[in-house]
Amino acid sequence: MIAMEFKEMKKIWDTQNDEALYVINEDALHRRIKAKKMGTKRKTSFSEVLLIASNLCAGGVVIISHLLKNSGNVAALTMGAMMMIVGVYILFLRSQRIKRDQQTDVSILGDLENAIENINYRIKLSQSMIWFCLIVITLTMYTVLNSDQSVFNIVLISAFFIVGFIMSRWEHKRFNLGKKKQLLDLKEKLINEFEM
Repeated sequence: MIAMEFKEMKKIWDTQNDEALYVINEDALHRRIKAKKMGTKRKTSFSEVLLIASNLCAGGVVIISHLLKNSGNVAALTMGAMMMIVGVYILFLRSQRIKRDQQTDVSILGDLENAIENINYRIKLSQSMIWFCLIVITLTMYTVLNSDQSVFNIVLISAFFIVGFIMSRWEHKRFNLGKKKQLLDLKEKLINEFEM
C-alpha cells in the first residue's frame, strides 16, 4: 500500500552523474493524504453519531419502560442511566475532537498527523465501548435472569450480545489497528523520503 502512495513520482535525469533521480509529486501525495484524513474523519464521525444515538435511545427506552412498569429494577435503571451518561459524554468528546480538527496544520505532514490523531481517538473510543459493552451485558443478563423470561429469550439475548461483542472486537482489530499501522508506516516512509 505504501508503494502505491509513492507511485506518482517523476523521473528526472541528473546530468552531472548520468543517474535517474526520482522526485515525489507533492500535490498528488497531498491529495492522497487529504483523502485518508477525510476518510478517518468520516468513519470517526459515523462511529460517534452511532454510539451517541444508540446509547441515548437505548438508555431512554430502558428508563422509560421500567418507570412506566413501575418495576423498581435498580440494575435496569442504573444501566439506562449509564447509557444516557455515556451518550452525553461521547457527544462532549465529539465536540472536543471537532474543535481539535479545526486547529490542525494544513500541510502534508499536518494532514497525516490529523488522520493519525483521529484513528488514535477512534481506537480509544472503540476500546472504551468494548469495556462498556461488558458492563451493559452484565447488567442486562442480571435483569433478564431475574425476570420471568423464557429460556429461549435468555439464549436469544445472550447470543445477540456474544455476536455483538465478537463483531466489535473484530472491527477494532481489523479496521482500527490496521488503519493506524498503515498511517504510521506512511508517515515513516514520508519522513524518510524527505530526509534523503
